[in-house]
Amino acid sequence: MWKGGLARFRVSQSGAVYLELFMVCHPSAYFCKVKTKVKRVYIYLATKYNSMQSKASTIKVGIIAYENCTSSMILGMMDILSLANAQWPHFSPSSPAGAPPLFHVEIVTLSGKPVMSFNRYPITPHPSAKKDAKYDIIYVPGFLGDPEQVIGQQREVIAWLKQQYGSGRKLIAACNGNLLLAETGLLDGKKVTTHWSLIYFFTHRYTRIVLKPEKIIVDEGDIISAAGVSAYMNLALYLIAKYGSPELASYCSKIFLVDSGRKVQTPYFVFTSPKNHGDEEIVKIQDWLETNFKKPVSIDTLTKTFNLGRRTLSRRFKTATGDTPLEYLQRLRIENAKRLLETSSHTFSEITWDVGYNDISSFQRLFSKSTGLTPGAYRKKFSMIEA
Repeated sequence: MWKGGLARFRVSQSGAVYLELFMVCHPSAYFCKVKTKVKRVYIYLATKYNSMQSKASTIKVGIIAYENCTSSMILGMMDILSLANAQWPHFSPSSPAGAPPLFHVEIVTLSGKPVMSFNRYPITPHPSAKKDAKYDIIYVPGFLGDPEQVIGQQREVIAWLKQQYGSGRKLIAACNGNLLLAETGLLDGKKVTTHWSLIYFFTHRYTRIVLKPEKIIVDEGDIISAAGVSAYMNLALYLIAKYGSPELASYCSKIFLVDSGRKVQTPYFVFTSPKNHGDEEIVKIQDWLETNFKKPVSIDTLTKTFNLGRRTLSRRFKTATGDTPLEYLQRLRIENAKRLLETSSHTFSEITWDVGYNDISSFQRLFSKSTGLTPGAYRKKFSMIEA
């Protein structure tokens, strides 16, 4: 409604969008109907209508397979999207049985021949799949192996991904598959997530990328990244919700027992600070802290033990590890508390004292801030002890 009358839009059988204006043209409140194609409104409404129509059309997904890729991240993605196809007619009145599927998925290899996955299971491309085929989405699964070695071996795949992006394809990746996307340079200036264990590698190699390692999914429009290995399932559900419906995605999550509500991977982090930074004196301090974290430790303790000045020690330690010595100590204590929650029945008070803290409430706040979960919730989620 607007001042002076009413309006509605109508879609004709031919697909034309009309704006119908009902304007008050007489004091007696009789209405005169004016049917018009107001240019700006017509374009807007037509665009909205066409986007609704295209949402129901088949999305072509090409999965690029390469040597040492993780086979479960390929076949698992296909399984979830195939379930979505099977159930789509039940969730979309406009897509009755026999209608085109929601997704058309093909495995692609650059050679057109099978490639060997990490577990030595051969991944065979679809006979109809061509590396120059026109897909809507290209999905890059992760791999198992040394990152630098795999990156070096997959330069052709990296170049192909860049070419596909230039041709208008949406690129999506999970886990360390995001490294191949990062190598294209297409992620520069964009936000991205990846497996938590790659934080150090990623931030030091790709300084122009904004890493969001806590996120499960990061959508930058034309590029979507997912976190660690099993996050490909959340990525599949994200696609189903985006191109199908949230209701269909929810159904698929229940069938595959996927925690569709998880938004962060913070609870899964394992603290492992690299020791290949080249400062052997700092490596000795790291080793000492890992052995003595249960004891009272201060900067003065470290300066006396290693005969380094306070400012020199703090500066070199921060440069080498990314943490101050006390932050590093805190991470060690939290990591050991996590292990005890997973593998023992000790109370959190006992665990707090065991890892070197005396203030239970203070350590509980630190634990929750680090993991995103309370100690009780963490134990419930990750405990290996039968209740």
